[in-house]
Amino acid sequence: MNKILRIAVLAFGLVMAAAAFARGDVRDNRAWVKPEKGEKFSINGYVMGKVELYGYLGQLRDDEHITGVVLRKGASETQTKVIVSSARTLQIEAFEDDGGDLKKLDTSAPAAPATPATPGTPETPATPATPMTPATPATPAAPATPATPATPPTPPTPPEGH
Repeated sequence: MNKILRIAVLAFGLVMAAAAFARGDVRDNRAWVKPEKGEKFSINGYVMGKVELYGYLGQLRDDEHITGVVLRKGASETQTKVIVSSARTLQIEAFEDDGGDLKKLDTSAPAAPATPATPGTPETPATPATPMTPATPATPAAPATPATPATPPTPPTPPEGH
């Protein structure tokens, strides 16, 4: 009897541990993302690129109702930009793990870069140096003559006997 009870308790413990592991990277309505080498990320035991991460975060937002994403320590500037961009698009908050403290990342829209003037196009002066002469009106072209409709081809005659 003790053996069956021990097995039941062990099985229950394994089920609870599996459930805890499955939600291990979602805590306090935030997804915790670990940076990997290159432009890769790890969450819930899966390693993925930035596009897959965006899709996964969107699914977590819809299914688990996450309100933010936390980038763990060790991320590059590029990885931080990927997290900020994904969070901005998904309309969730972005944080960076700073040794136990969470530092909120700015997810406001980035400032539009200044558009430089196109080289080779001179600026037009505000007032012309010499008065312009009025343009002579163009003579209207003669109306086109309507095309005559083509006669439809006559259908071929069927061979005799058919």
